[in-house]
Amino acid sequence: MTAGFMGMAVAIILFGWIIGVLGCCWDRGLMQYVAGLLFLMGGTFCIISLCTCVAGINFELSRYPRFLYGLPDDISHGYGWSMFCAWGGLGLTLISGFFCTLAPSVQPVLRTNCPKSRPENGTVC
Repeated sequence: MTAGFMGMAVAIILFGWIIGVLGCCWDRGLMQYVAGLLFLMGGTFCIISLCTCVAGINFELSRYPRFLYGLPDDISHGYGWSMFCAWGGLGLTLISGFFCTLAPSVQPVLRTNCPKSRPENGTVC
C-alpha cells in the first residue's frame, strides 16, 4: 500500500513539474495553478504513504511474541535521516504547491493603453 501511494505521488509530482515548466515558459496562469494543485495532490499522497509506512513498521514491531517478531533487546528502533528527508521533501512539495497556486493571482496584469473604439460595460476611456 505504501509503495502504491508513493508511486502515485511521484507520478503526479512529475506531471506537475511538466505542467509547471510549460506554464512558466508560456506564461499561462492557469497552467501554473493546475501545477500547484497537482503538487498539493502529490503531497497528500506522500502524507498517506509516509503514514502507512510508519504504521506498518510499528505494527510489525508490536506483534507478539516479541522475541519472534520484535527487535532483539540490544537493538534500538529509530527512523533516522531517511524519514527526516521524506518529511522534509513532503513539506517542500506542499510549499511549492501553495506558491504555484498563489502565483497566478499575484502576477501583474498587462494593460494596454490603446483607446477603445466603443465603451465596454459602461466604462468610458
